[in-house]
Amino acid sequence: MSKNKKRYKKVSGKVIHGTTAEERFKEIHGVTIEEWNAKQEEEFIAKTGMSYDEWYIKQVNSSTPIDYLKNRNGAVSQDDVELVKDLQKLGLNDCVINVLLDYVKIVSKIGFIHSLVREMGEIWLKKNVLTIESAIAFVREEWKN
Repeated sequence: MSKNKKRYKKVSGKVIHGTTAEERFKEIHGVTIEEWNAKQEEEFIAKTGMSYDEWYIKQVNSSTPIDYLKNRNGAVSQDDVELVKDLQKLGLNDCVINVLLDYVKIVSKIGFIHSLVREMGEIWLKKNVLTIESAIAFVREEWKN
């Protein structure tokens, strides 16, 4: 009985019965997650004249990793500068480093652990993630898993 009670969730007085995230999302919003994302993409294109990917690639291309960190975090420490230099020495270009730094910021609950970021940079290099497009594809694949 307690398992069933935990499974049901009230949203605005309505009991949600879905067992998967997709089912619950559809019950609450009346559309699937894919339909929701497509609508959001259309609105973004209407507003900016470009897709999410085009906008993100433009952002990543338009700054160095140090500037990118300043814009995202507000401040950059000497350790951050050393981290960027180490990633550049590995052979990653600035755009891929920006994607990597964004990815770490999004998925890491404890912040930038520089040794972990360096290790991830090495993994990306071994997996031949050398362009913005391949970095974005790699991040999306990792996110699915």
